[in-house]
Amino acid sequence: MAREVWNTRVGFILAAIGSAVGLGNIWRFSYMAYENGGGAFLIPYFVALLTAGIPLMILEFGLGSKFRGSAPLSLKRAKKVSSG
Repeated sequence: MAREVWNTRVGFILAAIGSAVGLGNIWRFSYMAYENGGGAFLIPYFVALLTAGIPLMILEFGLGSKFRGSAPLSLKRAKKVSSG
């Protein structure tokens, strides 16, 4: 059985953003940021996003692309390759 692949990069990017963010987070984010300290909340949020969130997402997408599987399956296959 052949595995489906994305036809365009734009479709993949939009699907990844949609699964990661969700519509409820977009609606409530500005309100919750204002209620819990306003702009002071955004500084640690962007630091965490740039130092942990984006690199881990790129690692997961890269492993999934290389091993052609979901995140748990890709990590299992990467463990087999790296163990020797």
